[in-house]
Amino acid sequence: MEYLLGLDIGTTHLKTGIFTTRGEPVAVKLASTPSINLGEGRAIYDPDELWNAVSGLLTEITSRLESGDQVLSVAIASMGEAGLLVDARGKPLTPIIAWFDSRGKAVVDQWADSFGVKRTLSITGLTPDYIYSLMKLLWLKQHEPAVVLRACKWLCMMDYIIYRLTGEFATDYSIASRTMLFDVKQREWSSEIAEFAGLDTELFPKAYPGGTVVGQVTEVASHSTGLAKGVPVCTGGHDHICGAFATGVIGPGKALDSLGTAESLVVAYSNIPKLEPEAVKGFGVGCHVVSNAYYLLGGINASGLSVEWFSNEFGSVEQSLAEKRGVSVYDVLIEEARLSPVGAKGLMFVPHMRGAGPPDLDPDSRAAFLGIRDYHERRDCLRAILEGLACEFAFTLRESEDALGLAVSRIQAIGGGTKNPLWMEIKSAVLNAPIEVPAVQESTLLGAALLGGLGAGVYRDEHEALAETYRVLYTYEPDPQLVQQYEDIYQSYCKIVPLVRQISHLIGEHQS
Repeated sequence: MEYLLGLDIGTTHLKTGIFTTRGEPVAVKLASTPSINLGEGRAIYDPDELWNAVSGLLTEITSRLESGDQVLSVAIASMGEAGLLVDARGKPLTPIIAWFDSRGKAVVDQWADSFGVKRTLSITGLTPDYIYSLMKLLWLKQHEPAVVLRACKWLCMMDYIIYRLTGEFATDYSIASRTMLFDVKQREWSSEIAEFAGLDTELFPKAYPGGTVVGQVTEVASHSTGLAKGVPVCTGGHDHICGAFATGVIGPGKALDSLGTAESLVVAYSNIPKLEPEAVKGFGVGCHVVSNAYYLLGGINASGLSVEWFSNEFGSVEQSLAEKRGVSVYDVLIEEARLSPVGAKGLMFVPHMRGAGPPDLDPDSRAAFLGIRDYHERRDCLRAILEGLACEFAFTLRESEDALGLAVSRIQAIGGGTKNPLWMEIKSAVLNAPIEVPAVQESTLLGAALLGGLGAGVYRDEHEALAETYRVLYTYEPDPQLVQQYEDIYQSYCKIVPLVRQISHLIGEHQS
């Protein structure tokens, strides 16, 4: 049998999957991403520890192959922005700095004031923010200049795994689009930005379209992973954009809701919009993993994280009950949340645990429960979290439609959050739109595998790949009664969020 293999390097989990050329999953393996929390908003990944975890997963999944089975290609999806510096031999000079690591905040304002917000956006499609790779590099230049001088390459997560598999330095357009150093119109590294930052464009790996063969599995990597030497390794792309590809979000009128630790909204379109602050509204614009398409990217920085935080900090009763019943704690929490009425008895939640995303970017905005009374219970808090996440996503989606001047008629949803039916029902009602869940739940993995299939020549183009592989599992249709109830809640939410930002800044001033 012939198979396609995909890797997904996520914030919380590492995944690898083997798929048939019709997109059917044969085996999927998962492990925790070995992150290191340094406190005060800083987080890193040890490069060798990450590679050991990835190679271990690959070894485990390739052991499932039988004699005569062939892996046609390998492609990688990964989080964006995170990265590390390596020397000329590919040896790490720094740890991998997480995308959400906050140390870049110290240089954002300096860059915005000196180079300019408008000019940055006009080249990169991005509004200056601490999460982007450039801000991490500027911080390193200030605090570890000797290390930067020794560096040969800056590698994002996908690029680093490509290097460990092939010995080649390569990236794709969609990952490069998240560095704030890439000219999204010319599809090349921006010499203007690099020069102003005191960097050389040679510091960055060559960028290719998604689904490009950039190397083959080396003998060393073969011993570490169980993959056959010489298997083609292809560029995948940014995890959410790979997921968009696998679900058919490659043209106008569709949007992807990718629910993970963070939640991303991806809206695809053919022509790049006018790259001005008033037009883009704080959304990120970048190159899609397929053809010459582009995407608009926004989302919630702490979506699944909000639910996980609540479960960890306040769900001990539900955890005990789940263990007794032999089910997931989230199953018990969902049952509890269903017992809370629509509107959670007047309790509202703003999910800015890691700041506010577009259209009103504000890294200093904080999460908040509002309207707490002595009769509120944990079940009300959880329902308020789900409703707040739905309202925040709806606001983001509607602003993206306005930015692009087009309406989204259907939402494709992927990720762990789709396993929460209450959340999906609430979201469909708040959006007043159907939410389609694909049959293959691991859409990011599948998207990477399909890009590998394009590189290996299995499919003529992305349209044939989708025709061969995309199937729908379930569609959440909006309940008319809930739609009416949530309209008022949504309008109230939109009025509350600016006040929460004001309060957040007052708290920040007090702390400083």
